[in-house]
Amino acid sequence: MNITKWGYTRFRSIKAEFDLFPHSLVILRKIRSYYFVYNVRWSPLDPVVETHHLEEMERLVNREMDLEDQYLKRRSEY
Repeated sequence: MNITKWGYTRFRSIKAEFDLFPHSLVILRKIRSYYFVYNVRWSPLDPVVETHHLEEMERLVNREMDLEDQYLKRRSEY
């Protein structure tokens, strides 16, 4: 999966589109120092979004924003 398009929104959010889900819009919000999927505006034209897809989306966006280290370390701190 790859990011095809992304941009900033209000409220410290990012909207992104992915090649596996070209008709769906994914909203990610910043929590602490990394981004999590907040909402998926899913289109019936796309396959069903599963948990492993959401995790990959989060990883790709955090890598793009140079926050992948903080994202990967999030569970070890708590």
